[in-house]
Amino acid sequence: MYSTLITLALCNLLYFALHITGGGSFPHPLPPAEERAYLLRAKEGDEEAKNKLIEHNLRLVAHIIKKG
Repeated sequence: MYSTLITLALCNLLYFALHITGGGSFPHPLPPAEERAYLLRAKEGDEEAKNKLIEHNLRLVAHIIKKG
């Protein structure tokens, strides 16, 4: 129960922070080939690749948060 509340609070904070600091814009989604390459690198443990995937999927995260 607490983990759900903490996750929700963090998601809302992230959504709010992105809109305040980023002027309401998110990075564009990666092209499919580039996303595949980052997914393969992330699977091998590449932290930079994981961060790149997270950054470029923030639009989806924000959409899910708004619906929830």
